[in-house]
Amino acid sequence: MSAWLQHPAPLRLAPYLLLALLLRLPAVFFADGFDYPDQQYQYIDPAWHLATGAAWHRTWEWQAGMRSWVYPELLAAVFRGLGALGCTEPMATMRAVRGVHALWSLLPMIMFWLVVVRWRPVARPRPALLWFALSGLLVLQVQPSGPSFAATLAVAAVLAAQGPGWWPAFGGLCLGFAFCGRFQDALYGPGVVLALAWQRRSGAAAAFTVACLPGIVTQGLSDLSMGGGFLSSPLANLRVNVGDGAAAGWTTQPWWFFWLVGVVPVCFFVPPLLRDAWRRFAAGATLLPVATVAALGHLLAHSFIARKALRFEYASLAMLSAVLLAGLGAANGRRATWHLRLFGLVHGSLFLWASFAFGNAGAVGATLWLRDHPGPGQQVFVVDAPATVLGGFYYLRPEADRVRAVQSGELAALVAAGQLPVGAVLVTARKELAVVVPGARFELEGSFPGQFDLRRGERRLVYRRRE
Repeated sequence: MSAWLQHPAPLRLAPYLLLALLLRLPAVFFADGFDYPDQQYQYIDPAWHLATGAAWHRTWEWQAGMRSWVYPELLAAVFRGLGALGCTEPMATMRAVRGVHALWSLLPMIMFWLVVVRWRPVARPRPALLWFALSGLLVLQVQPSGPSFAATLAVAAVLAAQGPGWWPAFGGLCLGFAFCGRFQDALYGPGVVLALAWQRRSGAAAAFTVACLPGIVTQGLSDLSMGGGFLSSPLANLRVNVGDGAAAGWTTQPWWFFWLVGVVPVCFFVPPLLRDAWRRFAAGATLLPVATVAALGHLLAHSFIARKALRFEYASLAMLSAVLLAGLGAANGRRATWHLRLFGLVHGSLFLWASFAFGNAGAVGATLWLRDHPGPGQQVFVVDAPATVLGGFYYLRPEADRVRAVQSGELAALVAAGQLPVGAVLVTARKELAVVVPGARFELEGSFPGQFDLRRGERRLVYRRRE
């Protein structure tokens, strides 16, 4: 294996893409569920609604008009195609959807291969190519969501901007459509243009900028078709999150969060291996200055926004890992070997998580059970939690949105008013239903933990009202 990796001849593109696709198959078949509620309620459920006309739960973000319909429309087309082939069962359909996204996620692989083999060839590129294909940051993009669609395009866009000729224009085209998946990814654009201008590639900078326009226009026309104004959804997103301060109402992190929790482990910038890590990163930055500036600029801009989560910067971290991998040969010796081993441990662990983690297994399991054991009128009462603690209407398949969020203190009044009939189902998140209601008894029907029951917050408990 070591001799194969150190062979000076690079992998040809077709075998490399086949290898990358094989590395994504575990995520296609085993990484069920969803990583975070927005993935289900902001992207999968709306797409399922568009594809089938089925009921869906309109979250406050959709009511505020701050979400894009572009990615849900694309995902709906995938759902329609799979439905025409007879694939409608929730879990099997979602595996097929991840298979489509696995093919889509090969786009950054193509761009990285071009960078280290054709445009900025490095000596012995096989280790860099292998680690980039195995990167969990990119395997995560197999999961269907607007941000993963955008991250795939953003990484491809920034790497393409390194290329000669019209490749920067292709990069601009990718980034314009990344904007449709996640509006914040437009912030990679200034970094790309700045780096190209610093390289005195004004033509490439202009081509990149102009090529962003089709994606932006597509978003504007999508907003118009949905009854809003041109680019109304990104403007509403900016107004709600920044102007109205909604982003600060969620879990917040200090300014250094992305750097310490993201950049340091991804590049393994830790003593006593810091010098070797920096040598590799600096050498890679010389080869990929556009990716370096774009990623660091995006991280810097988001460091001053109160709400932070690592998933917001998966694309930036993938770009920085590409920079380090491009400079892999700049450091040698025992410490450099240990740096690569520990770098591999971090990314290998992330690969395993991205490939085999069943996200929100408790919510999905409970919702599939509810689909097969509905209450009167298919109504579901979610107690002391928002409606989004369920696994989503894609799994529930109700005739209408009959999910009602209530407080445990309201149950007695609902029973007295006849609004909580015998046989009604109730769902709680994390904790047991501990309330005494005269004339009613609530019997536990099922407990659905998260994968390996590692987090209490992922548990869902289902009750049914008995006399």
